[in-house]
Amino acid sequence: MGTMDKEKKPEFVVTDKRKFNIDGEARPDAVQEAPKNDAPKPEAVKAAPVAAPEPVKEVAKPAAHPAADKPLPESGYNGDHERTQFGGQKMEFIHLLDMLVQTAMMYAGALDTGTERRVDIVGLRQMIDLIGVLEEKTRGNLSEQEKDILSNTAFQLRMTYMEIVNMIEKQAIKNAPGAPGTKIK
Repeated sequence: MGTMDKEKKPEFVVTDKRKFNIDGEARPDAVQEAPKNDAPKPEAVKAAPVAAPEPVKEVAKPAAHPAADKPLPESGYNGDHERTQFGGQKMEFIHLLDMLVQTAMMYAGALDTGTERRVDIVGLRQMIDLIGVLEEKTRGNLSEQEKDILSNTAFQLRMTYMEIVNMIEKQAIKNAPGAPGTKIK
C-alpha cells in the first residue's frame, strides 16, 4: 500500500498566474497574455456587381425618455434616470450636510433613537471634525446659501460640543472626592 501512495498523482495543480512580484516588478516566469481582439477579422470579399440603392423611407421614431438620450456613465448608473424611474428627489449638498448633522446630534444624545440616550463625545468630535474637513475642501465651490448653512452648522455643533464638555467637567468636579457636598466614608 505504501508504493501506491507514492504513485498517486495530485488531484489538482496550483499555478501562480501573478504577473508582478512583491516589489511591483514584472516576474520573468509570468505568463504573458496576448491582447484580446474580439473583433472578427475581415475576410476577403468577392467583388459583386453593385446595384443602385433604393431610397430610404423615413419612419417615425417613438418619443424617447429624456434621460435615455444621455449616455450612461462608466459605472452604468444614471441618477437622473433612476430618480425618474423610482421617484425621489435629486441629492444636493444640503442633504449630505443634514445626514452628517443628524449623526452628530445622535452622538450628542439629542435625538431619540428608541434606546437610552447616551453621549458619545468622541463620535461627536469626529463628526465636527469631518464637517470641518468638508468646509475646508469645499471652500470656493459652494453657493452663498450653502456656504452660510455649512459655517452656521459647524459653529452650532462646536457650541453644542463645548456645552457638553463643560457639563461633563462640572459633573466630574461635583463628584470628585473631597468636593463640597460629598460624604466622606
